[in-house]
Amino acid sequence: MGKIDGRLLAQRRRDLLAAGVTRAQLESARWVSPHFGYHRSAQVNDPIRQRILDATAVMPDHAVVGGWASAYLQGVAYLDGGWPRTVHGEPRVGEPVLLVVPPGTVVNRPGIRTLRATLEPEDVVECHGIRCTSGVRTTYDVLRLAPDLTEAVVSGDCLLHAGLADIDTVSAYEVAHPGRRGVRQLRAALPLLDKLAASPPESRLRLLCLRAGLPPLEVNAPIFDVDGTFLGIVDLLEPVSGLGLEYDGAYHRDIGQHTADNHREEGLERRGLTIVRVTSVDMADEVALVSRIRRAHHTCLSTTPLFPPRWTFHRRAA
Repeated sequence: MGKIDGRLLAQRRRDLLAAGVTRAQLESARWVSPHFGYHRSAQVNDPIRQRILDATAVMPDHAVVGGWASAYLQGVAYLDGGWPRTVHGEPRVGEPVLLVVPPGTVVNRPGIRTLRATLEPEDVVECHGIRCTSGVRTTYDVLRLAPDLTEAVVSGDCLLHAGLADIDTVSAYEVAHPGRRGVRQLRAALPLLDKLAASPPESRLRLLCLRAGLPPLEVNAPIFDVDGTFLGIVDLLEPVSGLGLEYDGAYHRDIGQHTADNHREEGLERRGLTIVRVTSVDMADEVALVSRIRRAHHTCLSTTPLFPPRWTFHRRAA
């Protein structure tokens, strides 16, 4: 994505009228008003990006796009401004666009949240013509402002996986900016992050396994047989017990992918691994899922195999 198409940017109503757009046109279905006194084309190709562009139309001077919106513009597609359906039992849909504004600045517009802060020049980058917080500053803000520790880790995994930051640079940034709101959550999240996590559901499943009492897991671990033949990659692996966990999203419901998954799983289990498959339905009942994972782990640890494991794994650099 290069520079933003000007037709997607909301403009002041008076400017559009002065440019020759009629009142009748602005009131037609071809135009929408995201903010009072502002209009833009109703044509939207990317609703998530459009939410961000609508916020930039009323962004004050010296303000920048931050949080999930900055990450999205910089290529982190999983951070799209929508938390899970519920957090602590309360619905959360459509997280506001975060604008980092100078102290004393007020923005009272729907769909926008402000964070008052003084940014250094290195905290700001330009992305597709829009001023955004840098990868490190974005990660710093996302981790400390997430609604809870789980979402902080899930979002942090996405940011690290995309290469916007790394644990050491974020930790150093936090040390240089002490006393900010949410830093306790940020500090708790940092040791739990893993840049090898490939999707938010994988991250949530990993955290749930830790809550279930499993030891730290290998993430997206390549598995080989004893002859060095590649058998596949397991989403999460507990190497002592030989328990592997796989999250099956919508992609795995395709018949071709499902067939390939079955063949791969059979090959892994023939070599002594046990695979537990998890879906979004399972994740909706954490109590039952934790119990299921604990049982599987206990069985793997207590059952003496007829033959020694015939597999090994390659620990990837985190």
